[in-house]
Amino acid sequence: METEINSQGIIIENLINKYIVNYCVLIDIPLSIERIVIIASGSSYNAAIFGKYFFENISNIPTSVEYASEFINSSFVNYDSKALYIFISQSGLSVDTVKAMQLIKERGLKTLSITNNLTSTIHNLADYKFYIEAGLEQAIAATKTYSATVVMLWLIAVKAAQNKHLDIGEETKDIYLIKKNIEMSLKNLDNLDLTAKALSKLNGFAIFGLGYHYALALEAALKIRETSYLNTSAFPSGDFIHGHFAQLNSTKAFLTFITSDSKEYEKDILKKVLKTYKCKSIVISDIYEDYDCDILLKFQKGQSKIATIINMIIVIQMLTLKIAKRLKRNVDKPKGLVKIVEEAK
Repeated sequence: METEINSQGIIIENLINKYIVNYCVLIDIPLSIERIVIIASGSSYNAAIFGKYFFENISNIPTSVEYASEFINSSFVNYDSKALYIFISQSGLSVDTVKAMQLIKERGLKTLSITNNLTSTIHNLADYKFYIEAGLEQAIAATKTYSATVVMLWLIAVKAAQNKHLDIGEETKDIYLIKKNIEMSLKNLDNLDLTAKALSKLNGFAIFGLGYHYALALEAALKIRETSYLNTSAFPSGDFIHGHFAQLNSTKAFLTFITSDSKEYEKDILKKVLKTYKCKSIVISDIYEDYDCDILLKFQKGQSKIATIINMIIVIQMLTLKIAKRLKRNVDKPKGLVKIVEEAK
């Protein structure tokens, strides 16, 4: 797992260099996209939440995200002939995602796949296909395939914006420095060991975030549950104050994200939580600021927004690894974590 975390810089740099030439994104997607539906499960679903953020904020395309199992189990699905259906599966063989894709293909609708397997069912069925080229992931919990999927979604969103003649300058600014940004982030994580030590002593804790920080909260909670078996729960920041505060009555800590692009609303929620509950508070941030928290886990701010996002993903992966090692868990072979896939067709 640690080796695969450390390999992400070169994997992402390769994706950037393959698809961005002279700050112009060169990939094949439909020229006009009115709506996007992303279908996935597990870590791929958490990556899809990032995709929703990218498509709506970069390319102004309304986007919804569906769990594959819920999609195939619904008695009423509004199949939209004007939508692009995106299917995400690292293996390309996830049973529920394959079945969802087959339903869409039966209706002749446009499909796009993001996988790490060129011979997989999902890759073979898609009209538009993207291979993230992360190499075989030997650790069970997704790390390098997760970050590569997030970057691929970002690339597609930037290309969609480019097709609409929107300004992508801020998105691609300093993009060729992303590998250097990632490597610097891995070397500059303040209070990582302190945070891991504090959280490893607990049976569980809450994680919350707003916007793409919520996607990070979901992935952090999943990774910690998968590798350390701690009872971690993720919530959107806004929803957290409408009842989930109560969880802090029984837990002894919470973790949240505040970054240089956080809205004041997000900081206000943190202040309310700190004022109301006396449990241990941990803030992950790319800036030094007096959050009045117990531990500030500081990481390196990227020179582009996508670099900052990848750096945050690496922070939660490294934190997950550190917690698991403190608890003497086998992170490469976690108990009860088996992926259910079908044979490639």
